[in-house]
Amino acid sequence: MNTDINETARLLPENSCNQQLYGSSKQTGPCGVDNLRNTDGDQDAKIVNSNYQVEDETSQNSAVTIFSFWNMLMGTSLLSMPWAFQQAGMAQGIIVQVVMCGLAVYTAYLLLIASEKLTDPVTKKAPEYTEMCRNLVGRWAEWLNILASTVILASALIVYWILMVELLYNAVNSVYYFAGGLNNIHHSNVTNLTGEFDNERCMVQEKTFSWWNKNLTVPLLFIPIFLPILLLKKMSFFAKLGALGALSVFALMSIVFVKYVQWGWNADFANTKNKHYIPQILGSFPSLSGLLGMAYFIHNSVTTIFKHNRNQGNNVRDLKIAYMLVLITYMFIGLGVYLTFPLQKSCIKQNFLENLPWNDYLSLAVQVLLFLRMVTVYPIVAYILRVQIFAALVGNEYPGKFYVFVFNIIIMAACVLCAIFYPNIGDIIRYAGAFCAMALMFILPCAIHVILLRRDQSLSKVSCFIHFLIAVVGVINFVAQFTL
Repeated sequence: MNTDINETARLLPENSCNQQLYGSSKQTGPCGVDNLRNTDGDQDAKIVNSNYQVEDETSQNSAVTIFSFWNMLMGTSLLSMPWAFQQAGMAQGIIVQVVMCGLAVYTAYLLLIASEKLTDPVTKKAPEYTEMCRNLVGRWAEWLNILASTVILASALIVYWILMVELLYNAVNSVYYFAGGLNNIHHSNVTNLTGEFDNERCMVQEKTFSWWNKNLTVPLLFIPIFLPILLLKKMSFFAKLGALGALSVFALMSIVFVKYVQWGWNADFANTKNKHYIPQILGSFPSLSGLLGMAYFIHNSVTTIFKHNRNQGNNVRDLKIAYMLVLITYMFIGLGVYLTFPLQKSCIKQNFLENLPWNDYLSLAVQVLLFLRMVTVYPIVAYILRVQIFAALVGNEYPGKFYVFVFNIIIMAACVLCAIFYPNIGDIIRYAGAFCAMALMFILPCAIHVILLRRDQSLSKVSCFIHFLIAVVGVINFVAQFTL
């Protein structure tokens, strides 16, 4: 889901969607899935961002490849990582993080070696993920790929809308406070106006304008803004603003570090009655594993990213390094906030920025930056979803303003309803992430690998069993989301 369209950028088909997004008249096929992994979040489409689109076959060194890979995985999942750790417990959370990261590395590796085996010896053209699904597994696998990508795109739009509502609401309240309009408000979330911690409640008493309601009026404000924008045939202007992605991630990491220093160590591993008690194991850990399904997913783009690596012999090494950096970043934000959060750990919200008070200048700056990022990313993701659906169903990416208008109304209605009645970005990300990971990170890479081994007459019973178990893990992870 999974900020950024970082989560969504993992899903866009390389040749067609990018050319349409940047205004090229040449079309090579329907906008399916393989290009989608490069824009914000989250919670966030894969090569939507101009920073990542490769318009020729120029190569890049390992450092650039690793950074691009890391940046594309920094999505909206970051904002829910502290909450997900709170759902899993410390020891179990670390184990789940490492296991999910290891499985993501391995299945991405399977796609890299499959792409290498299937590279045309004459043209040196490597197949994309969707092509491998279609040619090796069958049409059903291609449609499963497209379906999973569509689920991620739709969930990303909902998450972005909810985040825009929360970020705008908090930013306006902060500005109003600094202007002297909220001097009497009590910030029981994390800190009161004198900087001391209040342990009575987790929720902020939201006393602002009578009409300024986060769960009613604010979600409706974006409809007149985005409705005309989403009727555009191209979104090249918004794609050029992709630099906000990396900047927002570094800003987010900066505020987390500052809060580390301000809050200090707030963890107790022995006294269960202590408000800072940290359990080691919790039965709600599937919340974290589902979220990580989105957070570690980049498989639709992995072959595209690494085929431009200057030294192809370093691909596996660079893949491991990149994923290790992603793991460290998630642990830095998720586990770090979990261990230093100064109130009861159950107070951590699914968007941890909601726990920061309105009288915090740094929080205001970061939330404004993230809000601008969401505003620029939302039209791109909506465009990708529109093109993918219409291309698959009617073979025309823009069937006319009326149909596009109806499509946009349906999408925004879903976003508004979720923002009003179900503004839980962590839950939305984990449901979509678990489904996406089941299909695109567990089942299909293993199926491709087993089929290639069988074709080469090198498939053993042990290998078949191991890869079957990996696919089963994906299915169990998805089913487990409905047990919480």
